[in-house]
Amino acid sequence: MTVQVANNGAAAIFEVLRGWGVRYVFTCPGTTEAAFLDASFAYPDISVMTTTHESIAVAMADGYARVTRKPAVAYLHTNVGLTNGLAHLSAAQIAHSPVIILNGLKSTRIQNRGGFTTATAMRDFVRQYVKSDWLTLRADAIGEDLNRALKIATAEPQGPTYLGIAQDMLAAETQIPIPPATRYQVAARTRPDPDQVAMAVQLLAQAAHPLIIAGDEVTQTNAGSELIALAEHLKAPVLVEDRTTLESCPFPPSHPHYIGLYASTLKAVKEADVIILAGSRTFMEFDWKDTPALPPDTPLIHLSSSAAEIAKIYPTDVPLVGNAKLGLADLLLALSQQPLNNSSQRQDYLRSARDSYLEATQQAGEEAAHHKDTVPVRVSALMQTLAQLLTPHTMIVADPVTSAVAAMTHLFPRVERNFYTTASGSLGWGMGAALGVKLAMPDKEVIALVGDGVFQFGIQALWTAVHYKLPVIFIVINNQSYAAVKAALYRYNGVAVRRQEFPAVDIAGPRVADIGWAFGAVGLRIESLADLAPALQTVREQGNPAVIEVMTDTNDAGPIQR
Repeated sequence: MTVQVANNGAAAIFEVLRGWGVRYVFTCPGTTEAAFLDASFAYPDISVMTTTHESIAVAMADGYARVTRKPAVAYLHTNVGLTNGLAHLSAAQIAHSPVIILNGLKSTRIQNRGGFTTATAMRDFVRQYVKSDWLTLRADAIGEDLNRALKIATAEPQGPTYLGIAQDMLAAETQIPIPPATRYQVAARTRPDPDQVAMAVQLLAQAAHPLIIAGDEVTQTNAGSELIALAEHLKAPVLVEDRTTLESCPFPPSHPHYIGLYASTLKAVKEADVIILAGSRTFMEFDWKDTPALPPDTPLIHLSSSAAEIAKIYPTDVPLVGNAKLGLADLLLALSQQPLNNSSQRQDYLRSARDSYLEATQQAGEEAAHHKDTVPVRVSALMQTLAQLLTPHTMIVADPVTSAVAAMTHLFPRVERNFYTTASGSLGWGMGAALGVKLAMPDKEVIALVGDGVFQFGIQALWTAVHYKLPVIFIVINNQSYAAVKAALYRYNGVAVRRQEFPAVDIAGPRVADIGWAFGAVGLRIESLADLAPALQTVREQGNPAVIEVMTDTNDAGPIQR
């Protein structure tokens, strides 16, 4: 077998990325990346996309990887650039996103001398956020090391990896072997243990009130059809995972088995006699609760590609470690050979759960409609109005913090699986991620739904959007505050609540639409929902990056309880 050879370190990177089909490298470059940038002329099929902040580069890679499930690369500059990207690297980790962080380091000749922008423990910065981390030790190992980083990132469960490469190795003119990418591509899709599948089938066959909680692994593995088939076969209602962990909509709200977002207080949860966690976490705790999020005496079946996720917090009766799509298919096949008991009870349980969901949905719709003419704008009314204005081709990238529940309630039924969000708490993610989603789905309309605090964290995304003519529509919910902090002060119920004074909450002042205009985007501010449809029509007709600033009620802080 003939092994391809690159003539320097930078060329080796491009050759490996080409072998893996990587089309973009997202970067905020520095001086250590000169050799890499210079080599890019020879690889016009790989676009090096400039950002003006490293967090945007990482978020773009994450957004692209979430949609395509293919590796995406962010190239960060030394220690200072790496630390700027860490917050959104944590978002990629939580999402099992195959993001590869390439980190350009200063020359090995000065790293041991406390040189400019050097650090003594570079791998320690990222170790808790990645599946693997490595510093290349020789220029001729770049091809091997990068192939390995790509392999680990894309093998299930997917997740970020890190590779640091020194400046002198990039520029080194030496013969660097480039092993074929095909010899490193490992699907690593596993099936659950057949004995455990049989145990799950026995529980499900005997159940009268089976409940499914669907999670993001269903979206990641494109297992929607298998999940629908399982729900229909079992006559089981389906919840999507808790809003603190949810990052997509893994089950269509239009389906008659859908009953909304998970909450431990729901009647369907309390009455369930077996629960299937289908590619779901269990769960990401926001605060300590005295009562468990899952009923402690209800048998639990948990399907996940990550053994670490199963029984992480709640003991599991039947652990199914494996790919969500393959695992659901195995369950369906085994269940098809097993008669199900309690058919009428299953049907009654499903009907009751669905009726409760429809009643709650109707109440939420009526409450939102009641405020459609309210000024300042109420968030629930904004989401209801926006839902009516979306097209079948709209993709939502949501990073609205305290407006998230309203967004999910009103937008899920409209966009279903074309919805991406983050459970990381890393403000600004949605600004850059929306650009990555747009690159992945250029024929789709992409709307980034963000708060004004998120906008300020991710403002640099506007430059990249305008520079590359990425027509993302940024709808900024401007309540002129850190509403999550205000909600926390209400939960604390101390002096701030008694005095109705909320320190470190007010961030009023910036005219967000004008900032968008200053970057070269279309900038529109609206203060009434009657102006939303004309504003959307204007930006759609122009086909350019746009910022629509919606002035919302400063007292509408979203749910106080988490």
